[in-house]
Amino acid sequence: MADNNLLDSPETDKSLSTEKDKVNSNDEKPFFAKGIFSYKDKGTQSVITIFGYELTAPAGLKNPGVVYLSFIFVNLLIFLILKSFISG
Repeated sequence: MADNNLLDSPETDKSLSTEKDKVNSNDEKPFFAKGIFSYKDKGTQSVITIFGYELTAPAGLKNPGVVYLSFIFVNLLIFLILKSFISG
């Protein structure tokens, strides 16, 4: 009988709602923890045109130039390391 009274009491409902609020607030991540590939897809944006080739990126991506430059730099670095292993 006491268990039924506890289930009907409004105090348990409040405690459950505050626990849910605490869990939801912990799910929110800071902007730097979301990662570089976390963006809203709003279409495309043009980054640069070289020799008639247009490099595009998603419109929701904040720094597409940095993404392209880091991609080129990392690939160049991998190429040079592999080249030194093969020729050396």
